[in-house]
Amino acid sequence: HLLTDPAKTARYRKGFRSGQGDALAVVFPGSLLELWRVLKACVTADKIILMQAANTGLTEGSTPNGNDYDRDIVIISTLRLDKLHVLGKGEQVLAYPGTTLYSLEKALKPLGREPHSVIGSSCIGASVIGGICNNSGGSLVQRGPAYTEMSLFARINEDGKLTLVNHLGIDLGETPEQILSKLDDDRIKDDDVRHDGRHAHDYDYVHRVRD
Repeated sequence: HLLTDPAKTARYRKGFRSGQGDALAVVFPGSLLELWRVLKACVTADKIILMQAANTGLTEGSTPNGNDYDRDIVIISTLRLDKLHVLGKGEQVLAYPGTTLYSLEKALKPLGREPHSVIGSSCIGASVIGGICNNSGGSLVQRGPAYTEMSLFARINEDGKLTLVNHLGIDLGETPEQILSKLDDDRIKDDDVRHDGRHAHDYDYVHRVRD
């Protein structure tokens, strides 16, 4: 689950439509905890981290763009991290870094619900997270573009330390290892989910459009 040969990494270093460049390696973590450990190693080694899911983006955001970076690039592919949890009675879903729109659509269909994007992206294997990051689904005027205030993400703080931020509204533990292990092991209960007023959709979009 680690590629360094340029011939084997080529498909991950070249964009769906445009964008291409060199990368030191492409890594394929098999769990969120493995992803965290890869991130820590990259930060310690002062490498550029480029997260990539389905690599279907059209704006060169998931591949290198040229070869004039000041440090080596490590691409972390999330394709193996494709779990999906339906929360409650289908009011919300918890998507992992590599979860595809196709998987989301399949999970929601028996519940009579649709994903945030239903126009083509699912046909090319696009990821749920990529769509959220790019506000996809804007043609769905009734619901508006993809949007959420609930997420779990890593960041490098002012001191150069890697930290994990839990804004999911789900009680998962305190340390990164506790949080990620609970997600990896599917140990999420209904009681863990807190409804604290944050939104996972742009709830007043339709009113702004009408105004």
